[in-house]
Amino acid sequence: MAIKIDSKLETEMTPDEVSKHQTLSREEKRDRLSAMKFELERQSGRGTADLDQVEARMAAINAALARTKQE
Repeated sequence: MAIKIDSKLETEMTPDEVSKHQTLSREEKRDRLSAMKFELERQSGRGTADLDQVEARMAAINAALARTKQE
């Protein structure tokens, strides 16, 4: 499924903002959060991210995914 990505949504929104966004469907929210998680895992695998920042960001993404699944 190809999703047209709004650059503001993709680059400036936090995981919390994605999960609370009013016009995105549940599936779009999950897709965006999963993409954020994948990118974070990719960066941490390459060693280009600080471990504390990775852990905090992953916790935020996981919390946002949990909220989205409860909708």
